[in-house]
Amino acid sequence: MSNFSDWQDRMLRAVRRQEESASEEVLAWMSDLYDEFGEMPERGFCEFWTLRTFAMARTAFEMIGRSVEEETGKGVTGQEFCYIDYLRDPDLGPVGVVRVKSMEVSTPDWGEVLGVMAEGVQEFVMSHYRLVWPVCGDHDCGLHVGYIHETAVWRCKGGITGGHVERAIDPAVQI
Repeated sequence: MSNFSDWQDRMLRAVRRQEESASEEVLAWMSDLYDEFGEMPERGFCEFWTLRTFAMARTAFEMIGRSVEEETGKGVTGQEFCYIDYLRDPDLGPVGVVRVKSMEVSTPDWGEVLGVMAEGVQEFVMSHYRLVWPVCGDHDCGLHVGYIHETAVWRCKGGITGGHVERAIDPAVQI
């Protein structure tokens, strides 16, 4: 039997994340998973990874959809949100991918999932309604997804300073 560190390395290779550094959130989740289930095989881990990513993506999609509706009065249809399960599409690798428009995510990291879902919903709003969303209240220009310490944020590129953070994408997070 190997130790947690060896298991963690094998599982990150299984989901093709060994070249990238996993966030503290993902590493803590992996530790909790190991504590609860022990050294599970790669297939089982990949299923947990995918289920967690899908659940986070659904939550993020709904949160961002509410934000669009509150700010624009427009709805975001669930048809733009689709799952691609790794068992049905082996060309994508061992882990399922969640897509919204041209944006996709396959990692259970809340900041990354939230940012990707926000970009996908933003693309939908632009293409479906021909509407710029969200908009900076100070500069009246469209906002862009950015990240500050693993937190997904809306950034404005306007103004004399070349931009600023408007707000966190998750309304529960203060920056």
